[in-house]
Amino acid sequence: MIKAHTVGVPSNAALLPVAARDGQAETGPAADGQAENGRVRGRRPFAGYVFALSALVVTVWAVTVGVHAEPGRRVLWVGFDTLEAAAMALASRLALRRDSRVGLVAAGIAVFMVTDLWFDVGTAPAHYLPTALLTAVTLELPYAAGCLVYALRVHRRAAG
Repeated sequence: MIKAHTVGVPSNAALLPVAARDGQAETGPAADGQAENGRVRGRRPFAGYVFALSALVVTVWAVTVGVHAEPGRRVLWVGFDTLEAAAMALASRLALRRDSRVGLVAAGIAVFMVTDLWFDVGTAPAHYLPTALLTAVTLELPYAAGCLVYALRVHRRAAG
């Protein structure tokens, strides 16, 4: 990793949010909005809403698992899904505030999703394995890939 050695600029400047005029944080110039009366006008990042909806879906799933899972695995799965939902809620908040640190959280969510996929498929009983594989290929893996692409995009935009 190459560190920037510019006088007066910290080496992790790409991770720092840039304050907008209205108090919100954004990752740089308002490329998606127009300056209007001294305020930056633009649309909210779509990813923030996707992360919020994902957090809601995973929360509902965690409650469902908590009711129907085997007692020996209930704490494991509910705890893991709760951590996923919390990470998604944090990513939503950061994305809606246009904070460049959302890229780090999105990368972490990708790791969560791949781990979830691995344990879903690895611990699935024989009768549930086709369903676990189907959800892994159609939901969890694409979501993880999307999070990684988003994280890289945010990083590139923040790095300038």
